[in-house]
Amino acid sequence: MTCGLALFNWSPTGLAQEGEKRGTEEVSYLRDVWPVIQRRCQGCHQPAVKLGNLDLTRYESFQAGGKSGPAFVAGDPDGSLLMALITGRREPRMPMGQDPLDQSQIELFREWIRKGAKDDTPAEVKRVTASTEPPVYRQAPVITALAYSPDGSLLAISGYREVILHQSDGSGIVGRLLGVSDRIQSVDFTPDGKTLVAAGGSPARFGELQVWDVETRKLKRSVTVCNDTLFGASISPDGNKVAFGCSDQTLRVHELETGKELLKVGHHENWVLGTVFGIDGKRIVSVGRDYAAKLTDAESGAFIENLNLLRKELAAVARNPLRDAVVVGGEDRVPYYYMMDRIKKMVIADESTLIREFPRQEGEIFAVAFSPDGNRLAVAGAGHEVPIYQVDSGARIAACRGNAAGIYAVAFHPDSQHLATAGFEGRVRIYAADTGEIVKEFVPVPLEGTLTASGKPEER
Repeated sequence: MTCGLALFNWSPTGLAQEGEKRGTEEVSYLRDVWPVIQRRCQGCHQPAVKLGNLDLTRYESFQAGGKSGPAFVAGDPDGSLLMALITGRREPRMPMGQDPLDQSQIELFREWIRKGAKDDTPAEVKRVTASTEPPVYRQAPVITALAYSPDGSLLAISGYREVILHQSDGSGIVGRLLGVSDRIQSVDFTPDGKTLVAAGGSPARFGELQVWDVETRKLKRSVTVCNDTLFGASISPDGNKVAFGCSDQTLRVHELETGKELLKVGHHENWVLGTVFGIDGKRIVSVGRDYAAKLTDAESGAFIENLNLLRKELAAVARNPLRDAVVVGGEDRVPYYYMMDRIKKMVIADESTLIREFPRQEGEIFAVAFSPDGNRLAVAGAGHEVPIYQVDSGARIAACRGNAAGIYAVAFHPDSQHLATAGFEGRVRIYAADTGEIVKEFVPVPLEGTLTASGKPEER
């Protein structure tokens, strides 16, 4: 699979029209059947998991079936294993552990098989399916997510259809976690460092939550959620839950061990782009395109209040590791620092929870991060530098320069002395947090034709 910044774009109408009557129009595998598979089935049946030895990410492997035999018999829905499993005529009913398919979706599969189970996928679309082989990059991918492991040994970096695990100093790749989502929007390690969560998806098709075992580099589970990519995943302090935002205006919380959805709340009025748990895990702050930083009860899903005055769209949120206080930022370029606990009764247009406004940035804010010791704040976005501030005083400590505009991810090393940044140009830079000096700069993936003699990615 070859990829770069420019990928073809398509949006099947089937996601919005599953099972609907289309007059004389025949059921299409690409338009109608595949979107249902992506939404409901591929989480358990993809190259990284392949339960029952069945891979549903490609028509050819779907047709071949798994350990129980071929998935379908063209022209004979009643004799097809697929129909027996999704209707419950054979156990276990599929999708296993989830709600059954709608009757309209079941009939869609039945009609497709009855008409010959043809594959109408164009060649250019087939080339962009899941693979057991890492992508081949001809240019550096846009990087939208970074996270250090709690012990400081690893740096997780988003790529195209994968998360790349690097030595934390950028000295080399130690693992490539291959999935089916075109985009990975956020990554986060559990506090014990044993599990990595990646949230993303494929635009206009599906959102996906991936849960990886860090030691074995194996996908523990994949959960498909809503019709678009997922954003701003954060793990609870106890490591048992993950919160994330969706384009359907919902904030969701899932149990990591099982993938079970625990909360689905619709307090926002537009896309939810960032989430963070409070220090005891009992509350969540979420931000989004509706301008609001909303405080939600993490157990019941009850809305508590807005922390902020509504100004412009918010894209980023981070909590101080030492206290229940968050920084939010977005379109108006100002990082706002808020307490999660109100010291007096709220009144209309009240912003008494505001601790301070940090200086206005060069451009929109895309990412914010606190150092683990709670003393520093890094702010990144559409500008050409990443300033680092002293949290308590608001004073600017350093400016990390060398990035092109469009910095989408920042992460402090657990030692609080180093900061990693990345974004549109596809390079990772590691800085000394007290001076802003570049310590390391590298492209995190092998580029076709630019490997060094040691086989490591190009760097400088």
